[in-house]
Amino acid sequence: MLILCKNIFNLVAKKLYYAVGWVKASMYGVELSSAARISPYADVKEAAFLGDVVIGRDVSIGCGTYVNSGDISAATIGRYCSIAYNVLIGPTEHIPDHWTTSPFEAVVAGFTAASTTKISPRPVIEDNVWVGANVVVLRGVTIHRGAIIAAGAVVTRDVPSNQIWGGVPAKFLRDRDVPPRPCTAETPVPARKE
Repeated sequence: MLILCKNIFNLVAKKLYYAVGWVKASMYGVELSSAARISPYADVKEAAFLGDVVIGRDVSIGCGTYVNSGDISAATIGRYCSIAYNVLIGPTEHIPDHWTTSPFEAVVAGFTAASTTKISPRPVIEDNVWVGANVVVLRGVTIHRGAIIAAGAVVTRDVPSNQIWGGVPAKFLRDRDVPPRPCTAETPVPARKE
């Protein structure tokens, strides 16, 4: 009975926690799916759209970026990124050389659950990156500006600018042939010198 009460309390607390984040993001004008679950501590005020996604407290998302679905536990995501369906970015990782990889066994033995967790910096996804469906981006990784990550890839190391990577683990596939950015009203064409 005690476990049931604890579980009900945790369920209600979690729903309220994510509801606060959802309302906060809405107040900033972020377009949200009703299924979006956003930590109130996450910085998503400039995001364009957040779909069926769980956003953790250690997440920052830049202007014009959209996320269709998945779980972003920890990340710094730049401006105008396109993040597809069912992504996993910045998940918790276990220490492979620890005497146990189970946080439950560590607690039973008198240690903290965190003693099995690998400490790594959150991943960084720079501006104008396209992350395909079902991609996993591990902690400590930087995906540089203009890169594309193919669907189903597992990113375990840094990806240079304007390259396409894919596979498990992700490897270089080819360079992008990126034309210069067109001029807009905000960035007028410079006057010709004659």
